[in-house]
Amino acid sequence: MGDRIPALHHADTDGTGPVRRRRPALSCVECRKRKVKCDRARPCGPCTRIQSPTCTYRPHPWNDERVSPVRRPRPVAATSTGASTQDGPHSPTSGRSNDSHADMEKKDETIHQLVDRVRQLESTLGSYSRSLPSEPDLRVGPTNTQPTAGHFVKSKFYGESHWVNVLEPYDALGNSNVTVNTSTNRTEVNKDSELYVTIAECKRMARTIKASRIMQPSILSDVQTFIPPRHICDQLVQGYLRTFEGVYRVLHIPSFMKEYETFWIDSAAAAPSILLKILLVCAIGVVFYNGPEQPRLRADCTKWIQAAESWLSAPHAKSRFNMAGTQINILILLAREICAVDGDLVWVPGGRLLRGAMHLGLHRDPSHIGTMSVFHAEMRRRLWATILEMTVQSSLDMGMPPMISPDDYDTLPPSNVDDEELTEAGTMPLRPKPVQEFTQCSMQIAFYETLPLRLEICRLINSLRFTLSYDEALRLGAEMLAACREKLTFFQSFLGSSTPHAPNIFQVKLFDTLTRRFFLCLHRPFYVRSAHDPKFYYSRKVCLDASLMIARPTADPTEGDEEDDWARLTYRCVGFVKSCFLHSVSTIYFELTSRLEDDQDTLLTAPLAISSSASHPHVPLDLRPYYNTLVFARLATEKRLRNGDVNGKGFIWFCAALARVDALLSRTDPASAVLAASKKAVNDTAVLMKEAYLAEFGKHIDLSQPYPYAGKDHGRGDGADDVTGTPRSVEDHNGLGGSFEKIGDLGRDLDWDRLMRDESLDIGWGDVGDPQGWFGWGWDVPM
Repeated sequence: MGDRIPALHHADTDGTGPVRRRRPALSCVECRKRKVKCDRARPCGPCTRIQSPTCTYRPHPWNDERVSPVRRPRPVAATSTGASTQDGPHSPTSGRSNDSHADMEKKDETIHQLVDRVRQLESTLGSYSRSLPSEPDLRVGPTNTQPTAGHFVKSKFYGESHWVNVLEPYDALGNSNVTVNTSTNRTEVNKDSELYVTIAECKRMARTIKASRIMQPSILSDVQTFIPPRHICDQLVQGYLRTFEGVYRVLHIPSFMKEYETFWIDSAAAAPSILLKILLVCAIGVVFYNGPEQPRLRADCTKWIQAAESWLSAPHAKSRFNMAGTQINILILLAREICAVDGDLVWVPGGRLLRGAMHLGLHRDPSHIGTMSVFHAEMRRRLWATILEMTVQSSLDMGMPPMISPDDYDTLPPSNVDDEELTEAGTMPLRPKPVQEFTQCSMQIAFYETLPLRLEICRLINSLRFTLSYDEALRLGAEMLAACREKLTFFQSFLGSSTPHAPNIFQVKLFDTLTRRFFLCLHRPFYVRSAHDPKFYYSRKVCLDASLMIARPTADPTEGDEEDDWARLTYRCVGFVKSCFLHSVSTIYFELTSRLEDDQDTLLTAPLAISSSASHPHVPLDLRPYYNTLVFARLATEKRLRNGDVNGKGFIWFCAALARVDALLSRTDPASAVLAASKKAVNDTAVLMKEAYLAEFGKHIDLSQPYPYAGKDHGRGDGADDVTGTPRSVEDHNGLGGSFEKIGDLGRDLDWDRLMRDESLDIGWGDVGDPQGWFGWGWDVPM
């Protein structure tokens, strides 16, 4: 009895008279009578669950058969003329021969396979036609040509295995207490009934009880005291809008500027979400601000980010699962990278952001959802594209698989429109511009087109077993390089043009870097092999070309050019910028040192003076681009320390690396040159960090006092000694207490041989005589 399947019927009426509806009904007759959502399967899920004896559909000439994307078990046979019997081994029609029964099953399966293939071809042709500029993309409301797996309930998406797809919560309430919402086509409790009043009262009590169980956060009121004046905020907001908003589309600019103006009219009445969006936008804009208040603002950015994270992680997060909460979450991760606030660790919270977006259904295209405004549908596409981009970039930074594939989403790319064409009150379908016309979404669309390829590259190179063959790497690299060049040429053609919202040099450079780095990471393992196997020479060449393009600044600092936005980002940002920079410069350093060691016989035999100038007179012409890049790397890491970076390892690395190169050029002892440069670099690092602290807080740093948080070992983490087997700090060895004031002249008083062996410095010096040891890996890494 429990396995009985409803008999599938086809009828010309609903059983109550002739059909008078102009718009044909898609649900079965039984579901419409019970006022429940029909999944339109044959037979449908609700009829199957309640073991209804029949499931009746009215035939339509344009809809002979609908194929559900989730294959449901079909009955052995069903009547097609209204009979109530089933063909089965115990039915009255079981006298048919087994051969005839098997033939019908085989024909039925063949028909369904053909239908599936036709729909797949239609889908492929549809995606191809969307890319044609001559076809306007009229994005309207729902166009459900087939039922979706899962359901949207209260703006949340629940997949097929969730219990909400099994339970019919309104069946037991009776027809008098339920109604169908005409705008959402969902069954709801009737608001005019006594039952609804009782339910609303219970909900109010539940909210009161939950609110009384938590501490009311005060950080939002405290952070308002750190908001800079209006004229500074204006510059910070413009700094964000002219840089990252044109690449990572997070905000609808006209709507945000309207909220921004309202905030300054009455800041006390502003909603927390509006305040936090403004603070996070300003935090990102601080990186591109060059006024005298910049050091102080740089210190305040951490407080702004902390306030946003506290608000986002407070209890009852369900109320923040919406578009505003998603925007704030994205801005937090972006601000952490840009403002160097744990920006190297965004992969973990980025996974939480991705899962939250999927719970909101952003991975499903809005055409599969119920009635939705054009504005919200388009913003959902933009936010999903941004989240995927941040996911794949952070996965590449962390060396982890992206944890998502193109099979996990079907959201279409954003429309090629400017923000002015998209309004919250708009009801008309969008008419996207041709792809040859640049808009505020052109870069995001270009990212989205190469996303499947970059997800595949990231998955392959970060696989635990690394099964990527060289032929496959060449194929993927060729596709990636071709796409990068095509899009880059398109964007460069609009530089300096009078086109509205034309891209600037920062945005073009950022797009080039974020896409080209995948090409570099793809060929980097084979570049290592090229030192011993000439078969991989192509990887060596393309890695060097890509590294030079990534590390190349947009303005020449040696010529005294004023810092532009890209230079400020290089000097102040961590995350993907730091990862790209170190990846490319380390490749160039390996090439430079190996070439110098291989070509020792071609150099002058007379000793040469060590020079730190970018125009070293004795650098071979073919190696000068590499040498100049290394000099720029040392300059960039020095400026990072001046801008508040608290990690001096990069600066010490590049000082030592450049000293080694100069020693090879001048035929002097590399080991002694590296040691002398390292001593000076450590001393310079201490001075630069003191100056940065003074600029931020207006007072000198006092290292004689204990750490303000959790004792002197704060920051290392419990159990660090157990895991690494190394002591926590240098003080355990030398008894100096970590204070530079106590050690006097670093170059004279420190035991450098002992210091270099101290693993607690976590610098990764390696063997001084081994150039590959500087960055923790070498030519002979087994692949």
